[in-house]
Amino acid sequence: MSKSNAHPSIGWVYLLLSISPRGEEAHKIGITTSTVEKRVKQLQTGNPNKISILRAYSTKNYRKVEQWLHRRFKALTEAKNEWRKLPDEDVFNFIEICEEADETINFLLENNDFYK
Repeated sequence: MSKSNAHPSIGWVYLLLSISPRGEEAHKIGITTSTVEKRVKQLQTGNPNKISILRAYSTKNYRKVEQWLHRRFKALTEAKNEWRKLPDEDVFNFIEICEEADETINFLLENNDFYK
């Protein structure tokens, strides 16, 4: 089967919350093709902060949606760190933000030969 005829795999774009023992909050946007719960267990290993799942969005464009979100929230990211502090509005609207990014990505994939 050629790559173009293969069915793309589905993955998850997730938003996690880490709370330090001092009560400091940080968010992580990431992806997994496994379960988000399994990914949290991996991240929790050796991490003193409590990590919990806030939101999860499933899509075949999971890599591109994650890249889109990382660019959108780049200014909120600590240097050389994947954790950031998102405003409450962006946390609450995370799924809608993912859906909007996914719709735009699908449009570009279907209509722009230069976007792959």
